[in-house]
Amino acid sequence: MKKYLSLFLCVLMTVSVVLPFAACNGDKTPGTTDVSVTTAAPEPVFNPDEYNVISIEDYEDKTMLGFLSQIVGFLSGYEFAKNSDGTAITAMPDSWFEMCNGPYAEVNRRNKHTDKHLLNEETGIFETWNDDDFSIDILNQYILSDMYENYGTFASKVIKDGWIKYNVWDMGGGHRSYGAYGLMSKYFYLPRFAGASEFGNKYNVNGEPYIANETLGMDAAGMPEITVQMAEIFGGVTSDRDPVLWLKFFSAMYAMAYFEEDIPTLIREAQKVLPAGCWQSKVIDEVFALKEKYPTDWRRAVVSAEKNCYQAKYDMDSYIGESSINCAFIVIGLLWGEGDFYNTCKIISLAGHGGDSTTPVGLGIVGIITGWNDLDETSKTIINEKVWQDGRGVIVNLGSGKSSGYYMYCQNLPERLNIADILDMYKANFESILLEHGGVIKDSNYYIPKSLYTLGGMDTVYVNEFESGKLDGFTVSGTATASPVAAAYSGEHALQLNGGDTAEASALVTVSGLTVGETYRVSGFISTTARTTAQLVVKTAGGETAAAANVYDQTVYVKREPVFTATDASMQIGIVLPAGTSAHRYAILDELNVVRVKETSAGTATIAGASADNKYSDKLNIDVSANTSKEVYLKLTFANPVGKTINTEVRVANLGYAGVPFYKTGASTDCDDAVYIPVIARDGATDYTVTIDFGGSGVYVYSAELVTVQERF
Repeated sequence: MKKYLSLFLCVLMTVSVVLPFAACNGDKTPGTTDVSVTTAAPEPVFNPDEYNVISIEDYEDKTMLGFLSQIVGFLSGYEFAKNSDGTAITAMPDSWFEMCNGPYAEVNRRNKHTDKHLLNEETGIFETWNDDDFSIDILNQYILSDMYENYGTFASKVIKDGWIKYNVWDMGGGHRSYGAYGLMSKYFYLPRFAGASEFGNKYNVNGEPYIANETLGMDAAGMPEITVQMAEIFGGVTSDRDPVLWLKFFSAMYAMAYFEEDIPTLIREAQKVLPAGCWQSKVIDEVFALKEKYPTDWRRAVVSAEKNCYQAKYDMDSYIGESSINCAFIVIGLLWGEGDFYNTCKIISLAGHGGDSTTPVGLGIVGIITGWNDLDETSKTIINEKVWQDGRGVIVNLGSGKSSGYYMYCQNLPERLNIADILDMYKANFESILLEHGGVIKDSNYYIPKSLYTLGGMDTVYVNEFESGKLDGFTVSGTATASPVAAAYSGEHALQLNGGDTAEASALVTVSGLTVGETYRVSGFISTTARTTAQLVVKTAGGETAAAANVYDQTVYVKREPVFTATDASMQIGIVLPAGTSAHRYAILDELNVVRVKETSAGTATIAGASADNKYSDKLNIDVSANTSKEVYLKLTFANPVGKTINTEVRVANLGYAGVPFYKTGASTDCDDAVYIPVIARDGATDYTVTIDFGGSGVYVYSAELVTVQERF
């Protein structure tokens, strides 16, 4: 860390030395030394007014309680306490609550779980055994450390490498075959692919993203914009669905809590990361409405939220709708807790559903605001006795030799992790991220650019989740309905479009408010009947297709996100089934939205030895020249008519890099489908080649670009 700081703070005189030559070189005399001195450009004037300032001591104090809150919340919360009829118990009585002495910390007759808070007889120290509610937060510190040691910047590849290197066993995400670990270890998938159900992740509706990564906000304290960017990629390890949106929301609050004490303000500011009008944003609005209705009665709010915030989610095997309820309960705890650490812990712990997971999320935010030194003495005494233990507290990272409740751990991390050492890792990673993004460490203070505290909002143009049960505004060719369908992606309604036999079938809506020349991303979740092709399309005012992404033979919902440039202020978006699709075949579209994005060139990407017909069965070489040394995306437009996902091996500069899947697009090769491959490109390097090995399968690649993507403004 000192080397980066010295480079940042010091103005150095650069000295170029040509060492003595062994023989004559041109007109130089053997044995002479040529010394030239060049003065570096003046260092920019340091203006403290351009920074938010927090002392190193205050950062350490707030981060300490922020992390301890993860353990405290886990040891206090009730997880899925059940009535005799199997329904969830919510709004449990105060008498059930005892900080750090909940179902995972004692034999609890009301809510039996594995005791994960055990006294080590040899050391006399209480030890908390690892759990998915904080094990991945800890893993992330090792991964971030690896990133900055090896690359000096953020690198998605290191997340994949880290999950394999540290051998993650985790709820859902660490499943050995159908979770993120299984897909990364078998196919070497990067995060954005490992979390997708399309490529085999059966657990991507689980809440892993927001319960396991929210403390990234402590790695980027005071920098919510950076936090959200990291959170989207870390969250993509285990999901491509709404749990990632919730992660972005909560992690932004963690980052802002170092400078903002007002809870409602924190929530509303973080809400900017969500598309306006989306279900998650509506849940937050609902909780604020409940606060107005029941200002002092959190229990009535919990009962109402369980009903009003439930939304079924379609998965490969079942309906799961816990994220919205759990996250509503977190926001309830924050609003009704009003910044009080003990009361916030009590409310979320007793609210119900996944209380062991939700309490750490909400309590960590209040922990950062409060800080260890200002914590009430009652809570401080309990936490010190049970967890911190004057800095000797330990997290046990073992899975063998115990019951199934202990299996969540990282096999290749140390068997015992000192909490104080984990806090040191947060601090070191924060300093790396701070210095990379223009911050300064000076006079025992951290200076964080104010520009990174301003959280950009989503420029949302259109959102439709079809819960009205109507297709108002849609022009339909063929047969379409928004009535309740058996397998809506979310909620009770979705748009179902049946084939038109001899004619193309379509359901399109006109979207207004576009700015000509700006780029936008339309996204939606689509499923089809077997061997059916559907397209998520964008059409110009004249009816020509401006962009289209294909879905073929997908009985489980997949996400498509074509990007288009607005040629008119109003354009049409929707779903199309090609002519010849039988009337009994159909596709379902849900959660359709349009937001403004900006794809900026990050250099050049040139296909070497381009095929005349754009088809590649062996290796595809792409010469890359970047204008940055940060991570960028190699964007490839492609068509995969093979009828199955093609898993490729990607090498960068002839070194093993990752595996990237190319999804099936159907028989047509007229596609605008795109895959975005995150790569670290060296600024100015011209001999930087990305090689994609298709393993003999014929994939069409039409273009290659090097881009950065911005989605908040």
